[in-house]
Amino acid sequence: MARAGLDVGELLVKLMTRETGEISKVDYAPQKPEFINSFVRGEQFLVRKTPESQGVSSAFFTDLIRVLSENKECNMHKLMFVRHGFVIAECAFEPYEMDIWHVSYSMCKSIVGMAIGLLVEEGKLSTDTKLNDIFSTRMGPLGFLKKNVTVENLLNMSSGVEFNEAGAISGNDWRKEFLNSGFKFEPGTAFEYNSMNTYMLSAIVTEITGKSLFEFCKERIFEPLGIKRVYWESCPQSITKGGWGLFMRTEDMAKLGVLYLQKGRWNGQQIIPESWVNRSTSWQIETGKDDNEHYGYQIWINDDRQGSYAFNGMLGQNVFVYPDIDMVVVTNAGNSDIFQTSLMAVTIRKYMKSSIEAFDHPLPEDFASLSELKAICKSVSGRTTDFPVILNGGYKKKSIAMTTGNTRKREVFVTTKRASFKSSLYSYNNVTENLLIDRWLSKLDGKTYDLDVTGIGIFPLMMQIVHNNFTDGIHKVGFRRGDNNSFYIEVYEGETIFSLRCGFGGHRYNSLINMHGEKYIVSLASFCKRDEYNRFVLRNEIYFLEEACTRVFNIYFEDDAIDRDDRKGTFIHPSVPSSIEIRFREIPGTDMLMTTLDNLAPDTFGGMTGMIYNRFLKGGMKGILNEAIKNTMQPVVKGTLCLTDTR
Repeated sequence: MARAGLDVGELLVKLMTRETGEISKVDYAPQKPEFINSFVRGEQFLVRKTPESQGVSSAFFTDLIRVLSENKECNMHKLMFVRHGFVIAECAFEPYEMDIWHVSYSMCKSIVGMAIGLLVEEGKLSTDTKLNDIFSTRMGPLGFLKKNVTVENLLNMSSGVEFNEAGAISGNDWRKEFLNSGFKFEPGTAFEYNSMNTYMLSAIVTEITGKSLFEFCKERIFEPLGIKRVYWESCPQSITKGGWGLFMRTEDMAKLGVLYLQKGRWNGQQIIPESWVNRSTSWQIETGKDDNEHYGYQIWINDDRQGSYAFNGMLGQNVFVYPDIDMVVVTNAGNSDIFQTSLMAVTIRKYMKSSIEAFDHPLPEDFASLSELKAICKSVSGRTTDFPVILNGGYKKKSIAMTTGNTRKREVFVTTKRASFKSSLYSYNNVTENLLIDRWLSKLDGKTYDLDVTGIGIFPLMMQIVHNNFTDGIHKVGFRRGDNNSFYIEVYEGETIFSLRCGFGGHRYNSLINMHGEKYIVSLASFCKRDEYNRFVLRNEIYFLEEACTRVFNIYFEDDAIDRDDRKGTFIHPSVPSSIEIRFREIPGTDMLMTTLDNLAPDTFGGMTGMIYNRFLKGGMKGILNEAIKNTMQPVVKGTLCLTDTR
């Protein structure tokens, strides 16, 4: 594990020094397919009912959705409530869409537990089976160390094996490294959350069945539930990652919760053994965590209500299950949640524990409350109609075309001591998109700016690390006016040009970008402001609709017009600035990383990396480390107008 710790430190240094390309020691190959944005034969959908018909008031959901939407820290993406197997409330928060799959992170660990339960029920495996019995032919010279590690230890996170998540960036053979790694404690004596335990459960499924975990789950779990649009990443050894890497629709996540509420039955068929459902959702080990004191088999045991539990993934991907009231709550989000500790998770669990009134009989239909619920769901969605994704081009020097978007009225207010500036800015932000392009942005048509720092990508760092898909570096930014008075920002990253259409006045535009052969749906919204130096600012928010991450970059146009004798380049004097400044940010980002590092013990990394990290913490250099991380997550880049674009 010491070597893996060094690899983590090495990668961290590379990211901070803005190295690009394949900087990881794990071989990269494109995996993620393009999402199918249409019905697939055999797909099953849950039936929709009113809350009152299932014994719950619409007003409860209206209040909870309002609270979640009003707090930016929650950063909600999608929310769904199911009772008695029926969807009774659901909403997607702008710009996310209910029907598009979403990264699940560790939520999928619970599915791995289901697969293991099937093998146990069939007598092909026991929770007492030891790793050296399963992988006897794959054990290295240190394989004897795993003689006491059982399937049970992997299921309840008590293996004590040192090889943890850091190993996912240290090489290609994770299975071998796990089997030859040392221990932090005697197996079964303590709880330590380790995604590599789940990865090894996936490897066990492959070892026994000859199929990948993803193939096995498609056949035994996903197909019977009508889950068709789903994808699960694999490691370089073609073993499904297990503990992360799953993309799944919110409704399909809900089906998994309903499956467990129904003791493993679906449409009259026993999919997961009832005995396994009961066993996996029972206390198996003490966690030592105040917020979640108990853990089952790849499932968190909660104390919200009697018998409640959760399939939990970081940044807000959850399936909360409440057997006593026969309810499932599903969330997708992009907050700083690690173990159900975010404001979002705390708020939902509090409401489900103390505020909800769920009756066993239908309530009188309350059309006023139901209308209010529908209104707030429509409001937070930010759209009245859907719009398709259209692409043109792809990988290697090919532009990505954008779609038309939707309109929503939007006003931007800026607090300032100068009333005149505030009023002018208010007026400015209400000009139409056409006027904006005609009077100012059209001056930038065809102009490009070379950047002085080239190690930043359109992908947030979180996505780069998790998917092992690292940037080639943005080296140039350009601007282009298109047909129908459209305006584009063109991002030159490596040999690829991402052409992103700006959406003003509440418009949003979707695109499909191709990052090294993997396609991601993004939504772009743009806003215009002025900063304290009276510079014109173009703010752009790029939402990765299948992910928990958002990339923000603000473009500041310097007041130094190259095409005017007086060099003035304000909004009053539309012009071509000689330089720009771009400030990048990602959500979730710096705060979450700093919190994570604050909670790390120096021996987490092991070896020399742990020693160096310890010196930073105890040697008064933590501030330097914090600043370095901040500059990595929130870089500021200068751009200079290309000489060939001064026309």
